[in-house]
Amino acid sequence: MGRVNVWSSIFWLILGAAVAYGSLRLGLGTLTHPGPGFLPFWCGVILAGLSVVVLLQGTWAWRTGDRAPVRGKWEGLRWSKSAYVVLAILIYTLTFNRLGFLLCTMLLLIFLLKAIDPESWPVTIATAVIASLAAFVVFALWLDVQLPRGVLEKILF
Repeated sequence: MGRVNVWSSIFWLILGAAVAYGSLRLGLGTLTHPGPGFLPFWCGVILAGLSVVVLLQGTWAWRTGDRAPVRGKWEGLRWSKSAYVVLAILIYTLTFNRLGFLLCTMLLLIFLLKAIDPESWPVTIATAVIASLAAFVVFALWLDVQLPRGVLEKILF
């Protein structure tokens, strides 16, 4: 496992350094007035820093003889549930503009809470409604983000 971590962390280190270097050309700005390269620069720095940590751990594991097979690390995972989540998010993005933020978000949360990690119906409905309404209030009303308005938004707001 150490050798896999070494090579993958080298890839991410190079990518993080390239992102940080490329964003310098955009201009960082200041902390109070960030430029277009501010966020990508710090994302690249954080990515490179974390990959250095993984590189050091992988090098240590490689030298000490930790040769745990990669296959054993992936056994027992529920791959079908991951596919369902990806499919649900794809459907969410395709129906987002037609159905509106509230309805799509509620339906997504209901699916995730019932199909992926089963909860009782009262918990599922309450969580979906409260989380969707809270997100709508924060983003659409307080932050004035333009979200697609569907049937529920037209009725409620």
